[in-house]
Amino acid sequence: MKRRDFIKVSSAAGIAGIVGSRYDAMAMSSDMRVEGFDLHPFIKEHPEAVFINLTSVKEKTDSKAIYDAAFKLSTEMFVKSSKGLPNSTKITCKPNWTSSRIDKNDPTANMGITTDNNYIEGFLNGVKTKGPQEFYLRECASPNSWEANGYTAMCARNNFNLKNLSTQDYWELGDEIIFKEINGTVFRKAGYMAPMNAPGTFLINLAKFKSHQMGITASIKNLQGITGRKFHQFCGGHFDIFKSYDKRYHEFFQPDYMARVAELHKKHVAAGIPRWDTVMDRPPYGGGLFMEQWVQRMLDSFSATPTGINIVEGVYGRDGDGFAGGPHDGRAKDYMSNNIIFGKDAFRVDIISHWLAGHEPGNFGLFHIGIERGFSNVLDPFDIPVYLWENGKAKKVKLESLTRTPLVTYYLRRNTNGQNEEKFHMCDEPFDYKAWKNGTLTRNESPAVRALGTDSDNKVVMEVTVPEKGDVYVDILNKHGELVWRMHADDLEPGTHQVVWDGFSSPGMYNTYVKGMGWDAESEMVIYT
Repeated sequence: MKRRDFIKVSSAAGIAGIVGSRYDAMAMSSDMRVEGFDLHPFIKEHPEAVFINLTSVKEKTDSKAIYDAAFKLSTEMFVKSSKGLPNSTKITCKPNWTSSRIDKNDPTANMGITTDNNYIEGFLNGVKTKGPQEFYLRECASPNSWEANGYTAMCARNNFNLKNLSTQDYWELGDEIIFKEINGTVFRKAGYMAPMNAPGTFLINLAKFKSHQMGITASIKNLQGITGRKFHQFCGGHFDIFKSYDKRYHEFFQPDYMARVAELHKKHVAAGIPRWDTVMDRPPYGGGLFMEQWVQRMLDSFSATPTGINIVEGVYGRDGDGFAGGPHDGRAKDYMSNNIIFGKDAFRVDIISHWLAGHEPGNFGLFHIGIERGFSNVLDPFDIPVYLWENGKAKKVKLESLTRTPLVTYYLRRNTNGQNEEKFHMCDEPFDYKAWKNGTLTRNESPAVRALGTDSDNKVVMEVTVPEKGDVYVDILNKHGELVWRMHADDLEPGTHQVVWDGFSSPGMYNTYVKGMGWDAESEMVIYT
């Protein structure tokens, strides 16, 4: 049976084609008056993909350029949609606002520790243009620094809800703490700062491209900061909470979690997870056992946290220890990396983030254990489809075509068997991915074409799946069998590509064909207003 897709638009004029250096395209804007919003249909329909938006900011202090880049991207990533989420949805946002203090000698020195404030402001205001009006920012770390760093003022001038819920214990918060059942390795239950993880919310996870003792901070680690007081101390060292926490917290932790973590660590050392055999340099921090506890606790919380979109802000990246320390005369350093990494799947976003930071993702235990626990199905970054996002369009590219920004980290320094690695180092040693392929997703490369929806300019968005490299034609015929539009792309790579069309003359049924050398596919598309 031929596939039939139904697409609603508000008007039609002009044509647009697949985006790229060898493709022709025309565009025409129109407005949709609807009472809802959603992610761009291509992003929404491809959770297996990671998207890269390249910015062109010259200085990290150029607040207008950073704001404008964020605003532009968010108005492309989100669309008005009558079939999406209602505008009454509460937008929750988790920036990386970890402990950052302004250096009096150089006020710009520590900017790379946190998600750029101008980027947050621009991005959320762009989302606001698509319909939702309620925005809530939550962060567990250092609320005493919010005013000095401009967070309080930024939220006040934009009517974003920013509230300190991390300095009070859960029994003081009433309905401003939300508990989720987990029954994981470490947590039995965990508490989240409301409205994080509440029904009727959409979480924008807006992390920072920087090094940390966990590797590259990225989107998964960023989520630990939505939990409440005491629940959030994932990376506070390998320690027994039953000896240090108020007894009223004990019920939320597995009574034998220390033994569970130790057994899993032993198992993973034997399985050969890289660097897992390292020992603590400064107890209770560092070493494979410490990292095992962090990963298990982090993934427990991750299991109860649905995200709407995961973004790593890399207008400028930072090396070192995640804060002020690093290899440059004891200081960390910021680099104009000019990339924004985003996607639906946090693991895939973080794998690509680690690769772009110059590291080999297979060397990080988080990604191995994510596969083991069923949260991920990929380890090799070259198994992840990557798209360059430019002017609202996604173009499939080869990963190796992207520029990397090496960021040294102090993740699990190799200090066993006579090794004495530098404190700050790259984790770029070769990794044999062939041994880990059983957990990866096999992509469907059968030829196909289907309509997905409309973009922010009300253009019809389609996708074509190409089984082999070569020239590709996409034809659209009306109900009389007449050709109304054709797109031709030279030497297209195998995989799924975005096609944008806005060329129908009247609502109705259309037949869509995609053809290559020796293969073809077709579908029906019904367009109505």
